[in-house]
Amino acid sequence: MIKNLLAILTAALPMLLAADVVMQLEMPRSSYMQYEPVVANLTLRNTSGQVLVFGAEAEFKGHMEIELTDMHDRPVSGSGAKVDLRGMILRSGADQRIRINLSKWINLTRVGFYRIKVFIAHPMLKNEYESNRCMFDISQGTVFWSRTFGVPQLEKVNVNQKLQLRTYNLRALQDKADVHLYLFVEDDDKIYAIKYIGMVLGREHAKCEIDTLNRLHILLPLTPKIFRYQVYDWNGQLETNKLYRTAERIPVLFRDAGNGDVKVIGGEAIAPSTNNPGERLLPDMPLPEVSAAEPVLPPAPPQPAAGSKKMQSLPVRAK
Repeated sequence: MIKNLLAILTAALPMLLAADVVMQLEMPRSSYMQYEPVVANLTLRNTSGQVLVFGAEAEFKGHMEIELTDMHDRPVSGSGAKVDLRGMILRSGADQRIRINLSKWINLTRVGFYRIKVFIAHPMLKNEYESNRCMFDISQGTVFWSRTFGVPQLEKVNVNQKLQLRTYNLRALQDKADVHLYLFVEDDDKIYAIKYIGMVLGREHAKCEIDTLNRLHILLPLTPKIFRYQVYDWNGQLETNKLYRTAERIPVLFRDAGNGDVKVIGGEAIAPSTNNPGERLLPDMPLPEVSAAEPVLPPAPPQPAAGSKKMQSLPVRAK
């Protein structure tokens, strides 16, 4: 009798093990600017004792489902979107980290507060497993500098052509203790560009000037002695991206009232800045889809110490 029971348990053991996937969902930020891609980081750990392969064949065709609700737990439009995880391999005991561009799967342009969690399903798993729940909000930010300008006519001037008016809006977004700056180039009908400028350093704000060609010059303190100088044209294209440091004098923006030229005076140019976070933002360079074969997250950080936040996994929906 005991031998028969052991045989049954031994035969059932692989099935029980195959139903154990641990997930931890994290939002890099708690607040996002409207129209900015909303990105989540997901860590999966396979503790089943066997490899889980996500492929195109029916026996390997697993997926991830995104559940998105408002603060009252009401599903929002697009909730339930399914993401194909083809190409992902969850090795036994190993962590797999992927980045999910939620904006690619769900329209997240509406201002408000949201709650999110994800589910993982696979033919080899008896149940679907869910991650922890995270919260975030989408905001329009606060405009603290704005300037309306006419788009320069660089070709032959047509006296009958109507002047095109656009506006540079520098918006501030509060995210816990951090304040992020964004440049919007827009008019009454459309947004031409959204650029992430950087973070506000204490009470120091970005200094802005417009030159004779209506290009926007921005000087932003990065540290008490380091400044980033950028120039954008009326389409939001980055033309200049440099770093300055305080030498004998602090670098400042100077506009020549006589000819409209704008330049940095004081300080010392040290190198072109290669850190241009604005290039990550829509509509310039949409973030890649979730990719398991080639994760888009940086290398995994050291494992958290004992007592820190743990990953969780909850079997919630039997197949």
